[in-house]
Amino acid sequence: MGFIVASRNCHSSTMQRCDLRPQTLILDTYCSKKSQRVVPRLLPPLNALRAFEAAGRLGSFTKAAAELGVSHSAISRHVRGLEARLNVHLFRTQNSGVALTDQGRTYLTEITPAFDRIALATEVLSVPPKGTVTLTTETTVAQKWLIPRLTSLKTRHPEIDLKLSVTTKVMDIEAHDFDIGVRYLRTGSVDGYHLLFQSEVRAYAAPGFAPISDGKLDIEALARGPLIEEATFSLWTDWFKRAGLNEVPDLKLPHPLGALLAIQSAVAGLGAVLMDKNLCGPELQSGVLVELADIEIPFGGYYLAVNNRAGRRKAVRAVCQWLIDECASN
Repeated sequence: MGFIVASRNCHSSTMQRCDLRPQTLILDTYCSKKSQRVVPRLLPPLNALRAFEAAGRLGSFTKAAAELGVSHSAISRHVRGLEARLNVHLFRTQNSGVALTDQGRTYLTEITPAFDRIALATEVLSVPPKGTVTLTTETTVAQKWLIPRLTSLKTRHPEIDLKLSVTTKVMDIEAHDFDIGVRYLRTGSVDGYHLLFQSEVRAYAAPGFAPISDGKLDIEALARGPLIEEATFSLWTDWFKRAGLNEVPDLKLPHPLGALLAIQSAVAGLGAVLMDKNLCGPELQSGVLVELADIEIPFGGYYLAVNNRAGRRKAVRAVCQWLIDECASN
């Protein structure tokens, strides 16, 4: 009651400060304590989130189980528990397996980047990349381009064990569970593929093989053969036109050979060959093959493909970056 009378009758600023300060201090203290209260994050169990994120990203409970090293039933149990906790349906069942609902898809678009950021932050503090990385490519690419460079990879990442699968067939890296693939594409590109280097086709032969007239390559004499036909780069007619031969005769070309046999045949002096310069680097460096003319035909390129299930591993990303850097430096 005294406070009310003093506040109403006293008009001095001093009296007002003296009378109002206790109430102000009480209010400030109350607000300060309220602001210090920590509101806990509303987070589901981490294992449930990991199960949902992997299953949603891979589109399969089975693939999620394989990635996380748990059973199919564990993934299913975690997802059901998460759905019950959130009171929503994250997946719907269909003939081919499971598919995200609209709510599940929306949730996944937020969860996946969060896991990616956590993984990246962890890697910054973790040990250098290590482990086994599997790579599939064509025989010629492996022997003539990749293997001569593997010392560089070992020097840069000594803890990474690169296992090569060399084949003449194009292997599906997802179906065969390879981490990385290096692929030749004749025209265009494929979504998700990264161009490593363009294919640059030139004419080569063993030293002394090419016919010379007046100190220059005799294009007409070269067209009379012998010529070696490589199965991918069947471009001799185009090459002779670019070389200035107005009327290209019917070329006597043998049955097309694979790249390795074509290169070896040219080294043996059996004919001139059109070959991607990236695939005969060792022969050019050693001098067993020489370039016949400064004529180049762009013809496709070699691309890097990464398995979606493997692209998150630090070792896989390290090998991919090494491949890109190797191509940029050559």
